[in-house]
Amino acid sequence: MKRPLILCGLALILTLSLVGASSAAGLPKVLNLATMPPGMIVNAQSVGIADICSKYTPIKIKVMPATNEMVWVPMTATGEIDIGVASSLPIRQAYLGTFVFEGIAKKARVKGFPLRLIGGGSPLRVNFVVRGDDPAKKIPDLKGRRVVTFREGTHFDLYTKARLANAGLTLKDVKQVPAPNPIESARAVMEGRADSGDLAVGAPIATEAVAKVKARWLPMDPSPEAVKRMKKFCETAYVALVPGGVHIGVPEDQYLMHMDVIFVAREDISEAAIYEITKAVYEHNAELVKKPGLFEWTTDKFLTKEPRLPYHPGAIKFYKEKGLWTKEMEEFQSAVLAEKP
Repeated sequence: MKRPLILCGLALILTLSLVGASSAAGLPKVLNLATMPPGMIVNAQSVGIADICSKYTPIKIKVMPATNEMVWVPMTATGEIDIGVASSLPIRQAYLGTFVFEGIAKKARVKGFPLRLIGGGSPLRVNFVVRGDDPAKKIPDLKGRRVVTFREGTHFDLYTKARLANAGLTLKDVKQVPAPNPIESARAVMEGRADSGDLAVGAPIATEAVAKVKARWLPMDPSPEAVKRMKKFCETAYVALVPGGVHIGVPEDQYLMHMDVIFVAREDISEAAIYEITKAVYEHNAELVKKPGLFEWTTDKFLTKEPRLPYHPGAIKFYKEKGLWTKEMEEFQSAVLAEKP
């Protein structure tokens, strides 16, 4: 009598094991996550997110740094990139196939790239930075001086033009010092080759710049007129007050340019995979925000309408389970999907 019972027990265990294996087998073993180069705040955030997702899901997340979104977004069309962490403006443009992504989308034979939102994240504060002993106190003080600029047609170029426009200036009002990226921009300021450059608050290179030359950020003009001028170049940017003493290099309250960092996925990544990833970063948020650059990546920012990007079905499934997906969000989803032919 005991032998049949033992066999039945083994059969039950085997059945349960196969169910578990089948469930795990329905998920990809690895997902490639695109991000910015090491030293930039978005890269640090990506590493932290990848660690949480790899730890709390059956999926291993491989971080793949790229020069910028123009490099890695086309790789979503070829299947080389699955998910990504990026600033809001280029992703919105990539989805619609506008700005530099118009030509890139044509080459890829797509009408905009099939990107979907997993969730919003922390704000990215990118402003002009100067050495601590520099006489400049605000952006108009940079007129006629050496300012780091970037190749036309890049998003870094748009960000620079947006900040100058906020102060009523253009590239013609400054002496341009070309640089390939914000890392080299910061180095140009630290080495004295430029008076001001592009730098994100909280980035590892920013911490270095503050330590070496007491780097500090110049404030933005929060007036409606100035913000309107800024948005002509960067529609997803906004100006907000940053409290002093919270971020290295920002000792006093000041207004800075903000853009949200977002977590996105290819449209064709399985609903199950994105559900697991969304669940991991949401339910283990207390651990996530302890990682470098992620202390502001809190759950209250996950559901966002900026940028205007449709959500991935896997993320929607999770948000519905949590009771967070409202009628208003459903209407937003429909409206955004309708914007793209």
